[in-house]
Amino acid sequence: MLGLHALGLSPESVLFIEMILVCSALFAIFGGEKENRSSKAVVWSFGIIAALALGRIILGPIPNVQPVTIGLLLVGAIYGIRKGIGIAILVTILSNFYLGSGMWTFFQAGGWSIVAVGGCIAANQFIKDEKLMIGRLMIAGVIAAFVFNYIVSLSVLIADPSLGVLIAYLITGLPFDLLHAAGNIVIAITLGPSMHNMLTRSLSPTNLTIRSSSNESRVE
Repeated sequence: MLGLHALGLSPESVLFIEMILVCSALFAIFGGEKENRSSKAVVWSFGIIAALALGRIILGPIPNVQPVTIGLLLVGAIYGIRKGIGIAILVTILSNFYLGSGMWTFFQAGGWSIVAVGGCIAANQFIKDEKLMIGRLMIAGVIAAFVFNYIVSLSVLIADPSLGVLIAYLITGLPFDLLHAAGNIVIAITLGPSMHNMLTRSLSPTNLTIRSSSNESRVE
C-alpha cells in the first residue's frame, strides 16, 4: 500500500488496539452456541486462519497478490458474517506480525471484514446448490479487490484529510489495485475449488448446515 507505512502510531498503541481486536475476533468466532467451541470447530477455525495468513506471507513478494480476499469471500459465504469478520481480523493481525504491523493493520482488517460480509451477502450468487460457480467467484474477487483497496486507501486521510490527497493516492495505487484483481482471478481459478471443498467439509463434523438466506448467518 503506497504511503501507508508513513502513518505513525506508537507500538504500544498498536499493540493495545490489536489486543482488543483479537479478543473481539475470538468472541465472534467461538461465542454463541456450544458447537462453536467444540474441539473440531476450534481446530478448523485456527487451521483456516493459519492457512490464509501463511499464504499471504508466502506470496508477500508479489505486490497485492495473496489468497486472503478469495478465501474470505468463501469464509463469509459458508461460515457467515460473524465468523467471517473474526477470521478476517485474525488473519490480518497474524500475517502482519511477519509482514509489519502499524496503523495500516486496522484498515486492512476492516477492508477484509467488509469482504467477508460481502461474501455472505452474495453467497447465493457464486454458490449454487452447494456447487461453486468459478466465473462468478472471479467477478466477486475483482469487485472485492477494489473495495478492499479503497477502504485501505482511506488511511491517508488521517495524515491529510483532503479529497485531493485521496484521489491522487487512488490514482497512484491503481496498478496495485489491478494486480490485486488479477491475483484474485488466478486464486479463484486455482485455489477456489479447494478452498470451497475444505470449508464445506469443515461443517460436517459438527453437523452444521448452510442456510439459504443471504441476509443472515449462513451456519446453524
